[in-house]
Amino acid sequence: MLVELKCNNCGSQLRPEDISPHLSAARCHHCNALFALPIAAGGRTIARPEVALPRGMTVEERMDGLVITRRWMGAKAWFLLFFALFWNGFMIVWNTIALSQGIWMMAAFGLLHTGIGLFLIYSVLALFLNSTTVKVTYDAVETRSGPLPWKGNKTLPKHDIEQFYCTEKVQRSKNGSTVTYNVEAVLKGNRRETLVQGITHHDQALYIEQQLERHLGLRDASVDGEYGR
Repeated sequence: MLVELKCNNCGSQLRPEDISPHLSAARCHHCNALFALPIAAGGRTIARPEVALPRGMTVEERMDGLVITRRWMGAKAWFLLFFALFWNGFMIVWNTIALSQGIWMMAAFGLLHTGIGLFLIYSVLALFLNSTTVKVTYDAVETRSGPLPWKGNKTLPKHDIEQFYCTEKVQRSKNGSTVTYNVEAVLKGNRRETLVQGITHHDQALYIEQQLERHLGLRDASVDGEYGR
């Protein structure tokens, strides 16, 4: 069960990133005070603080279950839009020159990069239009993305789920690094399944974990390698 933690110095509510459970300490983002975390019975650090509903998300408690919706739209969509327009504009000029002058090797090279450009356009449309919905029904937890088809749809039997947790994924390249977050499930037999992937904001991943555990009555327990512990 999640509980609210507040700064011992100024009383501000602590954010998940303020907490270092492995050090049993926290640093307040408001006043920068550093202090030890209280310890629960049995010597374990008490659970993380409440995660507020992040921007770009909605949650509904329905008669038939829980529905959490996360929109994909963000700053990345605008960057990719301009990049896709530049890329495809360049390829139109390239292919026009190659075909009009009969330079077939140049045209073949352009065909490959035109395919990349079309994928960029599809990705941009998905970022502007798509949402991911996590739904708890009477017998399963489902993840669906749309309206444009995209990978990652998943259905997990509810009776198999023992715990949810979040992980951080860092991809590095010569142009920098990209950080995304996944919501993972621990199933019976210590099996692991990714429920939601590619989340760009850590608070959205933590919120999904929090709401699923709360709705299903699961205790918030530490999992090796999880983000936010």
